[in-house]
Amino acid sequence: MKDILRLEKVTKKYQAENGELEAIREVSFSVKQGEFISIIGPSGCGKSTLLSIIAGLEEKTSGNVWIAEEEINGISEKIGYMLQKDSLLEWRTIYDNVLFGLEIRRKKG
Repeated sequence: MKDILRLEKVTKKYQAENGELEAIREVSFSVKQGEFISIIGPSGCGKSTLLSIIAGLEEKTSGNVWIAEEEINGISEKIGYMLQKDSLLEWRTIYDNVLFGLEIRRKKG
């Protein structure tokens, strides 16, 4: 089976007041179609940073990310991501909130 997600040596560094902060270092793994994985760890270990990089919401410092065998450097239409805090538009129904992403991409038919 082919990988639907593959990361190779993904690293993310931030500039902090007292120098450089390494949030994640050389993370590598792959996920095949039908697999279910969990990313676990203590608060502040880089889980959300890693997910934001995969979703293209945050740039990696180094390494590679592939989704469905296509190298990704930014936001991809092939992946969706729900942040820890929901960001629903309160004046819309649940259904309309679900369709919102298609609307802004002009793909709602």
